[in-house]
This record gives sequence, C-alpha cells and structure tokens, in this order.
Amino acid sequence: MIATNNTPGPQTVLFAIPQSEWWHQTNMAVLRIETFGVEVLDDDTTLDFSSQTAFTGDTNPDGPEVGAFGIHTNFHLLPIVYLSGNHGTVKGLGTAWNRAAVEITGGSGNRVIGCNSSTVEVGWPVPGGPTDTLIGGTGAGEGNVLRTVRIGCHATDTVIVGNKLENIWLSGSEFCARPERTRIGGPTPEERNVISGFGSFGPEGVPEGQGIHIDWAKDTVIEGNYIGVTPDGAAVAPNNGPLGIWVSDSMDTIIRGNLIAGTRKVGINHYAGQVAGLSILLAAIGAHNDRVTIQGNKIGTDASGLNPLLTHSGIRVHSGTGNYACRNITIGGRAPREGNTIAFTETFGVGISYPAISTEVSGNSIHSNGALGIDLGPLAFLDGVTPNDSLDSDTGGGNEYQNFPRLAFVSRVGGAWFAKGVLRSEPNRPYRVEVFSSTEVDPTGYGQGERYLGEVTVMTDPMGRATFMLPLLPGARQDDWFSATATELGSLATSEFSRAIQAGPREAFPR
Repeated sequence: MIATNNTPGPQTVLFAIPQSEWWHQTNMAVLRIETFGVEVLDDDTTLDFSSQTAFTGDTNPDGPEVGAFGIHTNFHLLPIVYLSGNHGTVKGLGTAWNRAAVEITGGSGNRVIGCNSSTVEVGWPVPGGPTDTLIGGTGAGEGNVLRTVRIGCHATDTVIVGNKLENIWLSGSEFCARPERTRIGGPTPEERNVISGFGSFGPEGVPEGQGIHIDWAKDTVIEGNYIGVTPDGAAVAPNNGPLGIWVSDSMDTIIRGNLIAGTRKVGINHYAGQVAGLSILLAAIGAHNDRVTIQGNKIGTDASGLNPLLTHSGIRVHSGTGNYACRNITIGGRAPREGNTIAFTETFGVGISYPAISTEVSGNSIHSNGALGIDLGPLAFLDGVTPNDSLDSDTGGGNEYQNFPRLAFVSRVGGAWFAKGVLRSEPNRPYRVEVFSSTEVDPTGYGQGERYLGEVTVMTDPMGRATFMLPLLPGARQDDWFSATATELGSLATSEFSRAIQAGPREAFPR
C-alpha cells in the first residue's frame, strides 16, 4: 500500500497468498493486522480481495477467500481498510474480526462491492467527509453480505443497494452535520436490500434491535427494501428485533414501497413473555422530526399483500418527550401506489400520540389488525376509541383528537353506490371525508378501512356541522362494513375510523 499510494495513476492490488502461509482459518487467507488498518490515500485504487480465488480456487464456498484479524492491543477499535481518496474500490473482502471491515472517511465515488464481512462505516466528524459513496450495486456479484452499514456525520449522497444486511444506521448529531441525501434501496428488485436478523436482548432480557435507524439525518429515501422477511418475501426471517424502521429527529424522510413484517420479539429473563414490535416508529426526542412521507409500503403481509406474516404492530407516531414533535407526517395518499397496506398485525394499524398533531392518514388499506386501524392517544400512549366531543374542542391527544364522521347509510341505487353522513367538528373549517369498506368489522364496532372508496370535501357551518353525500368508487359489496375518516385540511390531521355500518335501505338522517 505504500507503493500504491505513491504511484501515479490507477492501481489494482491483487492477492495470491500461498496456502502454506494461511493461519487462523483453513478455508481462507486471513490477514494479520498488527499495527494499523490499511490506508488507501491514492485515487482510483482497487483492492480486489476476490482475486485470491484465481490463485487457490474456491476454498470458501460460503464467502470470499481473504479475511482479516486484528491482533494488536486494541484491534477491535480499528477498521481493516480506510478509504480517503477518490474512486477507490474494496471488492470481495471476507470476514473481519475487527470493529469494521471498511471505513470511508473522505473522497468521492468510493465503492464497497461483493464483500461478505462485518461493518462498513461512512462519515467523518469534521467537514470534508465522503460523498457519492456506493455500498453494493445492481450488477452480478456487486451486492454485499454485511452485518451493519453505518452512515455518520458529513456523509452526503450515499447509496446502499443490492445487499443482504442485519441493519443500517444513519446517525448525525447536533454537534456535526447531518448525513444528507442517503438512498437505501430503490424502485427495482435489483436495488432492493434484504434486512433481517437484527434482533438482540438488552439488560434484563428486554427485546432490542432495528433494521434501519435514521437519527438526525436529512433527505433520506428508504425504498423497495425487504425488512424482517426472507429474500422471496414469503416468510418471516429468523431472529428479528422489535423495530423495522425507526426515524427520529430527522428532516425530509421518504419511506416508500418497502415490505416490512416479522417485527415481533418476545423478552426473556425478567421480561419473559413480554412482546414488543413496531414496523415503523417515528419519534422526536432531541429535535422535531419533520416531514416524513410513508407511501406504498406493505406492513404485516407477504410480498403479495394478501397473506399474513406474524407482525406485532404497524406505524407508530409519537414523541419521546413533550418538548419536540413529529410534524407534517403523511401516511398514504389517494394517487396510484401511494396507499399503504397495513394488515394482520397483532395490535394497531396506525397509532398517533400527542404532541403529533399534524399526521395525515389517507387512502390506505388498513384491515384485519388486532386493535384499532387508527388510534389517537395522549402523550406516549394509545387508549382505544376516542368518542367525539362537541365542537371538537378536546386537545392533548394525537391529531388533537380530531372527530370522525358518522355514516348514516350506504346504499346501492341502480348500479351505483352512495354514502351519506354528517361530520360534527370545529366551526367554519374545511375537511376531507374519506369512505372505506372492509370484509370484517373491528371488534370495537369502529371500522378499519380495507378498500378506499372515495372522498368529498366539506365545510362546517357555524355550529360545526357538515352533511355529505358522495358516490363511491367501484369495490363496494353488499356484505361489507363501511367506515369513514375526517381530515382537517389546515393541519392535515386525520381522525380515527368511524363506527362501521353495513349497506342497507336508506335510514333517517341524523339531526
């Protein structure tokens, strides 16, 4: 590496270590890291650990032929390879018995591909950190099998695609720049990361572990990944933790088109029998968690969206303290492929706690969950059905306990379906009422929403009352249960689902 770093032009380092010099492992060459990790300072340098295979053959069918082991005093604190030049590549590094296999501390356009190893770290605590880093790839053999990817301060434009991982961490702080413009996955199957096996136990046996943790980051896109499931999306992967995606204290996060299931872990020891699990957690602990969009995901199902995979809970929006809030949160949408499917969980579909007061829940398929489809609760808690109140004056709950509509009747006239009802809420305000149908009614009698059937915008009068009549989209059936939500169009705060009714002849309209 001394020669490489001092030789102009592109360099490729190849490996041809005789088996007579191997130690520690019989199926792979293991490098002895006795002083400091390998530093790649020169531009356009490739460390091709996979080249060892051409010399000794495929001695390790389950992984690469070259790994590394630190034997110096503090070996666990040092990475194997440091990349700080531009357009460097680490390819085919095997198991690393160190803190990290690769640490990218600077430069632009560095890549880590085809490795089967421990941890890749990207970032630097002072300005001038790495940019345009690629972890994995969409070509044959470019995806990595890694324990963890960590993206830290001053890292920008990092792309993580095509890998198999236990977890991914994005973590800045108030004392350094947030990681910015990170993309995890993408819209094509080749870009998908499969993230599973992230479970562990903390003190006293409390369940721990998350697939993706975004903390103090900006402009993050999490798209098209499989989290907590097998690579075919058909079953729950073993040893998952209780959190699929956790976003805290961040700005402008998009969670789109992912499959998240199997996020359920049972405690041991003093926590024996206690079950924990959230598919997506939004929290505000040391700063506001602002502008999160969650669209087109499947939660609690297999890849088809039709069959259940054991999952404890859906999406939770809350704050760790009362000082900061989750703000401007969008869950779903009415355009094609914007709605989420949140189904078959053991508890709630969407839970929103104070001081989260601007969470829009719209156009989703929320059904067959063990508790409420949408539950608004006080600080850090969920408390079941919240009854409507006069002029919607109650506060101190998620979305300020927005009142839900009341459906008077759903009826078929000729070949068309219609719904009529009334909303009683704050006076002189605009609201969007959405109507849904479900095959089964929630045990509380307050419906969930399996099929989105349309919307209407209403304006309440000075008494806080607005009636509505809307034709329904195709999909309604005679034996369905119908329910509705209301979203205040100023704050974009959505209510719980209304009491469910079945279709029938026109009833007397409520006064």
